[in-house]
Amino acid sequence: MFLKDLLFPKFCLGCGFLGAYICHNCQKKLSYREKDFCLYCKRSSLNGFTHPICKRRDGIDGILSIFHYNNFLKTIIKSIKYRLATDVWKELCLVIKPESLEKLKLFKNLSWGKFYFEPIPLYPSKLRIRGFNQAKIIAQFFNQFLSCPLTAHLTRKKDTLSQAQLKSNQDRYRNMRGAFQAESRDAIKGKNFILVDDVLTTGSTLKEAARALKSAGAKNVLALVLAQG
Repeated sequence: MFLKDLLFPKFCLGCGFLGAYICHNCQKKLSYREKDFCLYCKRSSLNGFTHPICKRRDGIDGILSIFHYNNFLKTIIKSIKYRLATDVWKELCLVIKPESLEKLKLFKNLSWGKFYFEPIPLYPSKLRIRGFNQAKIIAQFFNQFLSCPLTAHLTRKKDTLSQAQLKSNQDRYRNMRGAFQAESRDAIKGKNFILVDDVLTTGSTLKEAARALKSAGAKNVLALVLAQG
C-alpha cells in the first residue's frame, strides 16, 4: 500500500491536499439530502413515495437519494466513472455519515414483500471500456444495509448519449426511450425491485428502466440513487 501511494499519490478532489481523495475539510462540502420528494411533481413526499395522484402504471413508486449533486460530488462521481478510479468510491463510502443511511431502513419495513436490487446497466461497449458498472458497485454498498439479492434482468439495448450532454427534458426523454429491455419475464413477474443509479437529474433513465420492468410484470419498482441534481 505504501509503494502504491508513493507511485500514485492521492490528491484531494476538492482542494488538492496530498494524502486523500476526500480530505477531512472537504468532507464538509458533501451536502446530504434531508427531505425526499415525489419524482413526478418534484414536491415534498414522505419517504420519497410517489403521490397517489402522480402514480403511473408503468412508473416508479418512490425514490430515495443520499446527497445533493453539488460541484464537489460531481467531481467525485466523474472521477469514479471516467478515470476508472474505484479507489475514490471506496474512500467516499468510508466518509458517508451513517445517520444519512438510516432512511434505507424504510425498504426493510415495507409490507410489500421481498425486494431485489437492479442496477442500471451500461451499454456493453461502454462496460468493456470502463471495466465496471458504477451502479452495480453502488448497489453492492447499499446492500450492506439491506441484504437484497442483486439481479441483472435489464439489458441496455441502445447506446444512448450522455444525459448531461442534452439540454432539454424532451431530448433526454427521447434519448432514453426504448433504451432497456427486460430479459426474463418469468424471473420478474410479481416481484419488487429497487433500481440503483449514481445520479438523478430529470429521472428519464430511471423512468425508462421502471417501464421495462413493469412491462415485464414487476409488482413495485422503487429507486435509490447516490445523488439528486
